Amino acid sequence: MKTLNTDLSREIKLWKKTGARDQDPVDWTSTRSNWVEGFPKHSSFLKNLPSEIDRNIVREICSSVSTSVLEKFLATMVWGYSDRGYGAYRVSKMLAQENSKEILSEVLSLANESKPIEAYEFLKNNRVHNLGPSYGTKFITFNTPRETSAPILDSLILLWLKEFASGEFDGVNLNTMSWNVKTYSAYCRWIAIHAEKDACFPDEVELVLFRVAEEKFAKASGWAGK
Repeated sequence: MKTLNTDLSREIKLWKKTGARDQDPVDWTSTRSNWVEGFPKHSSFLKNLPSEIDRNIVREICSSVSTSVLEKFLATMVWGYSDRGYGAYRVSKMLAQENSKEILSEVLSLANESKPIEAYEFLKNNRVHNLGPSYGTKFITFNTPRETSAPILDSLILLWLKEFASGEFDGVNLNTMSWNVKTYSAYCRWIAIHAEKDACFPDEVELVLFRVAEEKFAKASGWAGK
């Protein structure tokens, strides 16, 4: 695997030069009632979440020792699904699985220990119904210390990697969003290389990558929501 993607490095430098803008917060007020009704045991937590939620808020929630694993997961999913009305229903199906809390607790523990690849592999081998790699890596990202490369890997990013960085991923499958430890491990290393080279956090590299991937491949690009 080659080391550096000049296109991405250029975008990171441009992002820094123009103020290193954070991703816009998502406004989830239109779906809050769905979440509150869907998770009555966590209604107080959900009602107290701000109407606009961004990456920094989710990371703060996930770093709090007073927040439960399910609340950390719910905050991540609220951010991820943003104003999509079906989000609460899908997550309710995830948490309806009998051992979902135990699985998420182990993922949280591994992520907290700066072991995102192990957390990913654990989720691959211990599936939570309806929780795929895109949303699974969101949960891993926000619960891993920022200095450790544990980036979100979603379909837009995978499309960008396949079109603009495939030469840096020789022997790695970039054709599907299915659970693949080899793909995620290579992606984590690749992000870490760029973070070190461009002097920023790994999640900031992923943020810039998502921005350019969304602009290239999403039908409606506003660099908001994920």
